[in-house]
Amino acid sequence: MNCKIGDTIVYGGSGVCEIDDIRDIRYGRERPQKYYVLRPLFVKQAMTVFVPCNNENLTSKMQPVMTRDEAMDLIDSIKSVKCDWIEDRNERKDLFSQKLSGGNRKEIVEVISSISEHKERLGEEGKTLNMQDEKMLSDATQRINAELAVALDMKPDQVVELIRARKAG
Repeated sequence: MNCKIGDTIVYGGSGVCEIDDIRDIRYGRERPQKYYVLRPLFVKQAMTVFVPCNNENLTSKMQPVMTRDEAMDLIDSIKSVKCDWIEDRNERKDLFSQKLSGGNRKEIVEVISSISEHKERLGEEGKTLNMQDEKMLSDATQRINAELAVALDMKPDQVVELIRARKAG
């Protein structure tokens, strides 16, 4: 992917980012090397992500934001997404974290679907999600809603309403 300053991209687990700069940075006694300087969008805390331009493993996690059509297709596919619940808490955390950091949109939707379905079942029993699953659901939802918002030119909270409307209709 050929990126330039000002591009909006999706970077692995960081989600939607804007490329603020491409510059030489020196760490310690190393020779300076070129880095993409990314600013994640829709995050409460100011954060900067530095990605070495010559590191294929890391730059391969930089993807273009999905198109409007891809966004609508993803939203429409949400109804049919099924993902089995993993009872072992640590195994579930590892798998879901891997899916979220990998940046595959369909896998992120699977995580959201799996946790949401489990949350509904627990609610019927008068129980709630544990903090680990609640955080994973929040992170996954924020990540996918941010990209959908950029693709559809709307605010992330408007994406939630659009998804509800499409699922109902």
